[in-house]
Amino acid sequence: MPLVKPRELKSINSLNLEPDKLSSKIDLIISMDIAGYTGNSIANAIGMTAGRVSVIRNSPLFQQERNRRREQLRAEVIDKRSTEIAHGDPVEAKLKSLAMAAVQKQEELLHNAKSEFVQKAASDSILDRAGYKAKTDKTIVSVEVTERMADRFEKVLSRRVVHTEER
Repeated sequence: MPLVKPRELKSINSLNLEPDKLSSKIDLIISMDIAGYTGNSIANAIGMTAGRVSVIRNSPLFQQERNRRREQLRAEVIDKRSTEIAHGDPVEAKLKSLAMAAVQKQEELLHNAKSEFVQKAASDSILDRAGYKAKTDKTIVSVEVTERMADRFEKVLSRRVVHTEER
């Protein structure tokens, strides 16, 4: 970690190099600093020397503005989070309020729909949401065809072909 001299031990030349007002470059350096970039990566990204970025980052003006912005961000995040906790997610609240109406509509369709298909779809939907899923187990059936069965199939199919050709 680099050694940071207290302000009273800095030379007059070093103090004169510190910025006395904010600029767009300093704003960018503040944003990158808050985002966690190192001094060297900031210098490379914005085209300054690492020494100049260090002088700016150690200036009272920079540190005061950076601390103000950090607090502002922290307050916004905490405020948003606390509002979200207090009021809940508005989308989730709306969906929950509509859930009972949806269930009532499904029940109405189950009892009063004219089409049996609609009634079955409503009952399937209600059962699915209640946790009762239709069984989807597949049964595999294999049939061995004997020589005798194959002859019969061949005989029947050949008759059919003959009858179709005669017409």
